[in-house]
Amino acid sequence: MGLKVKIKAKKDDALTLDECFEAFLTEKQAVNKSATTIAAYTYSYDKWHDYLEKSGYSLAAKDVDASYIYSFSTHLLEEIKPTSINSYLRHLRSFLYWCMEHKYVEQFKIKLLTVQETVKEVYTDDELERLLRHPSRTASFVEWRSWAVINWILATGNRAGTVVAVLIGDINFARKEIYINRTKTNKGMTLPLSTALANCLTEYIKKYRSEALPTDYLFPNVGDLPLTVPALKSSIAAYNKSRDVDKTSIHLFRHTYAKLFLMNSGDVFRLQKILGHSTLDMTRKYVNLFLEDLKQDYDNYSPLDNIKRKTSRTHKIK
Repeated sequence: MGLKVKIKAKKDDALTLDECFEAFLTEKQAVNKSATTIAAYTYSYDKWHDYLEKSGYSLAAKDVDASYIYSFSTHLLEEIKPTSINSYLRHLRSFLYWCMEHKYVEQFKIKLLTVQETVKEVYTDDELERLLRHPSRTASFVEWRSWAVINWILATGNRAGTVVAVLIGDINFARKEIYINRTKTNKGMTLPLSTALANCLTEYIKKYRSEALPTDYLFPNVGDLPLTVPALKSSIAAYNKSRDVDKTSIHLFRHTYAKLFLMNSGDVFRLQKILGHSTLDMTRKYVNLFLEDLKQDYDNYSPLDNIKRKTSRTHKIK
């Protein structure tokens, strides 16, 4: 049950959507939802509200019904992909279900669009080899930072928003641990520090962050200020092109991490924790999308095949 937020000076049947949304945001901020989540709610609401206003819909909360949502999603189908529309619908669903809970809007179901899942084209082994090639001793700070960031994501699966928030003190080389304090779900976690990443970070820090304090950012901008996500995306895109790699998405490294983790016999429950998924639903999508690749060498780790091989060897010895 959410916090009870009262909207004063009006009867419930006279409330506008704007007034309800303001109260909704007040509650979400009170329960410490992240700034990213608040911004996502606001962006989706503003786009929906703008559509309703231009289309002549009543903006009174009591008048809202399923048509307000489905006409909006039908309109968006002419502009963007169903996956992007579903992102808007999830945010609006959270808001409108909150309104229904508080009796500002009549009850109705909000369904997401059906989306055909496609296999994600992750970075190939050849592309990864080029991207992970060691920078020259005289390479710029930005090139070294991009190299270190790619190493970081391929070792942790972190999102860009998490990467830019990492501090020097979040890395514990002695205990081989990384402390993640900023995530999409606003939940901290501890990740293992792999040997390969530890070696990469040791070199990067020695070269460019040796005088930094534990409270300083690991991956700052050139002015030693916090690096923004758009700036990091732009930096990685330029780095990739400089290494003759056409793919430029930083988020694609996260998908690549998930695929390689599963192909290396990593279990789905551990992957869920590492990627910070609140449920197994998103993690299961990775398994389904990469199923063909996961079939490779399956006999090597299939329990039945291993038992048969052991039995066969035993009989041969006898």
